[in-house]
Amino acid sequence: MRKNLIIKNLTTGYRLGNKADVVLQQGMNASLKTGQLICVLGPNGAGKSTLLRTLAGFQKALKGDILFDGISLKILDLKKLSRLVSVVLTDRFSDLYLTAFDVVRMGRFPYASFFGRMGAKDLSLINQTMEKLGVAVLKKKLFYNLSDGERQKMLIARALVQDTPFLLLDEPVAFIDSPGRIEIMELLTILAHEQKKAILMTTHDMDAGLRYADNLWLMHRQKPLLAGAPEDLVLQGKVGEYFQRPGLHFDREKGLFRADRKGHATRGTVFVKLENHETNWLAKALERNDFVVEETDEIPEKGIFACYESGSFQLYRDAKLMGEVHSIADVLEKLVAQGNYTQAGK
Repeated sequence: MRKNLIIKNLTTGYRLGNKADVVLQQGMNASLKTGQLICVLGPNGAGKSTLLRTLAGFQKALKGDILFDGISLKILDLKKLSRLVSVVLTDRFSDLYLTAFDVVRMGRFPYASFFGRMGAKDLSLINQTMEKLGVAVLKKKLFYNLSDGERQKMLIARALVQDTPFLLLDEPVAFIDSPGRIEIMELLTILAHEQKKAILMTTHDMDAGLRYADNLWLMHRQKPLLAGAPEDLVLQGKVGEYFQRPGLHFDREKGLFRADRKGHATRGTVFVKLENHETNWLAKALERNDFVVEETDEIPEKGIFACYESGSFQLYRDAKLMGEVHSIADVLEKLVAQGNYTQAGK
């Protein structure tokens, strides 16, 4: 049976003694179900980490309610909460002498005896989880000496051995190299879809959110929390709206931000036959070097045309073959030498 997390009219922020509350987000309404991976996206200062800490019970809400499977967070005691929710925050461990195994086994403390002893089943679960995540070989190493990606996997392992339906993660792919980010996002996807965990993670990685999330929660200090499928929010223009800033716009076709270049001089237009990996990467290189790329399947009568066939890039000028080269660097060198002639029709 699916469990759910529901936030109702939630206001988050800080209470500063006798001073007025510092409100980060207000009137938030959204839900998360087991079997879902949700990414929380928003510009710096939007209150993403504060929301996560509030949902985890580490920080009190200023207003509203948080319901875990119909039970208000306000009445959940610490032991019950620890069996419902596991959390991975960005806080660093200060103990220099904890091994990776020591960190992971902390996840079983809610189930340990009064004296903190763990049974054979607990130890077996810890070892099996570390094996599944591919980190068992590191269990005797000091946690402090692990790489960022290895530490993150250990913290996820700790959350998994806690064996809760809800998993909250704050920036799990921050400071990790690109292959490591993909490994972790693939792992979280499997946990949500196959092991039916309800996973909510904050991230600054727009690509990860758009690629992996079942739903996005978009946050902005001056806008309401907005939830929906990534593709819908892109097509509705909401992703660009929530991250809007001067000089940038969100390319809805390619799912990335670009600098506005109105009035910016270009080297000209290049027609490209986009039919393979080589020409797709050529188009990226051309745009990076201030060319305007137009897709076409036919060689135009006027202008510069590029394609990739039989192991080489072929360049045409006014429908006549200019030459063949074998690298994108050579294509760029040849086109730059053409000056502004690359404008179609000249």
